[in-house]
Amino acid sequence: MKAVVKSVNWLAAAVLVVAVGMAWLQPIHFFGNPDWASPVVQLAMVLGLLVMTMAGRQVLKQLSSRQYRWLLIGLVGLIAIVQILIATSFVDVARADPFFVRQQALLLARGSHHWQHYFMIYPNNVNFTLLVANLLKPLLKLTQTPWVLLNVIRFIWIDTGLISGLYLLNRWRYWQPGAVSFSLLWLVSVPVAAFGLFAYTDALVLPLLPDSLALLTLGLSLTGWRRWGVLIGDGLLVAVVMKTNLIVLWLTLVLMGIILWWQRQFSGRQMLGWLVSLVMTLGVMFAVMRTAQQQAGYTRQADAALPATSWIAMSLNPQSSGEYRHGDFARVNQMPTAAAKRQQTQQMIQQRLHQMGVTGTLVHLLKKMRVFWATGDFDSFKLTTQWIRAPRWYLNHQRQLQFWLVLMTQTIYLTMLVQAIVTLMKRREWAVTFVALAILGLTAFHVGLWEVEGRYALPLLPGLMLLSIVGGRELPVWHLNRVMRRQLTWLVVVLAAISVVSLWQTSQATRITDVVRGNQGNGRYVVSTVQKIGPGHAVTTPLAVSGKSNVLRLKPVATHGRVTITLTKGAHVVKRWRGSANELTTLNYPLTAAGNLRLAIKNIGQTPVRYGVMAANYSPLTGRVTAKRHAYLQVVIKQQFIKPHALTTGAASLAVVGCVALATILALGRLRPETE
Repeated sequence: MKAVVKSVNWLAAAVLVVAVGMAWLQPIHFFGNPDWASPVVQLAMVLGLLVMTMAGRQVLKQLSSRQYRWLLIGLVGLIAIVQILIATSFVDVARADPFFVRQQALLLARGSHHWQHYFMIYPNNVNFTLLVANLLKPLLKLTQTPWVLLNVIRFIWIDTGLISGLYLLNRWRYWQPGAVSFSLLWLVSVPVAAFGLFAYTDALVLPLLPDSLALLTLGLSLTGWRRWGVLIGDGLLVAVVMKTNLIVLWLTLVLMGIILWWQRQFSGRQMLGWLVSLVMTLGVMFAVMRTAQQQAGYTRQADAALPATSWIAMSLNPQSSGEYRHGDFARVNQMPTAAAKRQQTQQMIQQRLHQMGVTGTLVHLLKKMRVFWATGDFDSFKLTTQWIRAPRWYLNHQRQLQFWLVLMTQTIYLTMLVQAIVTLMKRREWAVTFVALAILGLTAFHVGLWEVEGRYALPLLPGLMLLSIVGGRELPVWHLNRVMRRQLTWLVVVLAAISVVSLWQTSQATRITDVVRGNQGNGRYVVSTVQKIGPGHAVTTPLAVSGKSNVLRLKPVATHGRVTITLTKGAHVVKRWRGSANELTTLNYPLTAAGNLRLAIKNIGQTPVRYGVMAANYSPLTGRVTAKRHAYLQVVIKQQFIKPHALTTGAASLAVVGCVALATILALGRLRPETE
């Protein structure tokens, strides 16, 4: 079994080695429009962070227990304050799948038993929708804008991963400096902040790995009924929030039972009881949720639901690197029966495997591996493009802020991967193997079998944090004499100079021609939603604009009628257009200051006109829940620049790199022999 455990850990380490290469040399470029720094800059940043973490560990070890405790309390308090500020400052409109979940949850919370057709296509989202509906019922009695409270609830749930991680580090006897290091990673993690705002299942699964590992660790330290209560609770936790890919975590628990039995921490009877309890909790969960679905009025429609093979077929699309593709969805969804859908997906699978061949399939799997592992933001920057509430400074400088956040996030991610590899190669504890199995399982599932996205790797993030912190303990401590420190200081200066020039070149090469000032794009995913405007009738909609704007884009749908479109700000008419609805799609107007605008569309023809809309029981502008469903036009508002802007400035590049270089030099100063 020792050889098996070693092989599992080393295989997981090999996966992370590939991930390091991809994350360093081939990060994904098409998610959220990130503009990546060059590999040289990324390498310099990672080396600097490794030096800083090494010096930081030495400083933390030298603190007294009392000083360390107060530092940790202050850091955890800061995490709470920052998360509250984020939760109250940012509110997601919800788009695509989260939009359908939010809209259906509002209907259920109001007592409706009518289900949208979306849930006949995607029955996998029904359980989560029931959970959101049950949360909304009491919240709607307190407020008609419950979204901030839901943000807070999501952060509280996500932070169970922080609590579990601290518990594990204490049990592993790495409390100092591990607890502060883990808390600091949690504080600066962009994915933790982003998924706390994302109204979908990702926040639900984010803390599961450390939570499950902590419960298993606690259970093994107990005896009798208390042990079995905790272990059954662990199985129930994984079963209750079961998603398709979480079968991997469930199987990890099964395999861990066998490993623990082999290591004699379980007797044969206990191992059998553990496996039976996992199967029973999973069965109970399915039975309970099926009953809850029926009570909520949901009835599956076999002919409407997408078969599991549709995700496998989609995963083999070489044009999308195995990601979701609407064309593949539509191709299967248009089939009238379940049998026809299965036959269609089987044909797609066979055709694509034959088309790619063995070599092409291997290349395709590498592309999927890149999507899954290459970016440390786990799709954070593409999740939310529409906000009910967000600070104006953020909305007006998203690209610039994103550039620096991507650099920071990728640097932290690469550093975590390097230190996690060290842990996997040197440690043989069953807890390390637990994380290794999860890494291998999720990678095999999404890279080898299923559709892939970067956010599907999110459950591994807390595990990587823990492995990284443990790996830091395994790295040799540098004790540098004066000559070595002087040489390394000059190396830092040289790398800093190269980084400043490279970042400045990147910023100059990326030119921003326009900036989105307002956006309402819901109503186009899965089923397009349109509103008909009859002859002589008009619709008006308010527009929230975060900055100066001069371009408006509408979404008329296959319509040839004539319309008059009027854009006003207060009592002032900004501009009026008249003509065919199909031609009046991109509308230019004089540069107008930020603020609330109003758009009116009047049908002046003899035939109805149709426009794409979002139909919802809440406003995408205010977030207020409404008794009746209202339609909100699909619209994009931009400021188009006459002279394109650079992504950032040379001064900003100099300031950022200078701060990192200074911190690295100071850290090198800490790494001196004790006799010096």
